[in-house]
Amino acid sequence: MNILIIYASKEGQTASIAEFIAGAIRRHGHQVTALSGATLPADYSTAAFDAAIIGGSIHMNAYPRYLYTFIETHKDWLNRVPSALFTVCMAIHSKNDEEREAARAFGAKLTAETHWQPGMMDTFAGAIKYTQYGFITRWIMRRIAKKEGGDTDTSRDHEYTDWDAVTRFSETFLLKAAT
Repeated sequence: MNILIIYASKEGQTASIAEFIAGAIRRHGHQVTALSGATLPADYSTAAFDAAIIGGSIHMNAYPRYLYTFIETHKDWLNRVPSALFTVCMAIHSKNDEEREAARAFGAKLTAETHWQPGMMDTFAGAIKYTQYGFITRWIMRRIAKKEGGDTDTSRDHEYTDWDAVTRFSETFLLKAAT
């Protein structure tokens, strides 16, 4: 199977997750192409691919607009082939049940708005990239992390991705795509 992974990543964690998924799928003998949706040409073709995984990070309660554009442009193809969506959102790591539910709801909202029906969806925690933030974002993220009991050392980045969950997502996708 030849699988396309398109991702929308602002600080790099979603790209890391997409590449991790690609590696997990390759270990099962499949071909995978992982690409940033931000740099695709407008006339990009999906014709060579048998399946797709789309991943996007949430910032300011939204996916990047170019992710919507890709899905809307290729929705018919995405609905024909086995497809999946993963969302990267730090709120999934929250102690607060409502915030975790809100994190899970981003995928359902995206698919309802675009009329894409992926065979599976999941949400993963990303990372707090203090070293990449400006002063105000670093201050806000530190306050949120402190409230949640997270890492507040702003001299380094902190990763929260559950790589075992990402592996399970990858393997489950392959099982579903094969049926």
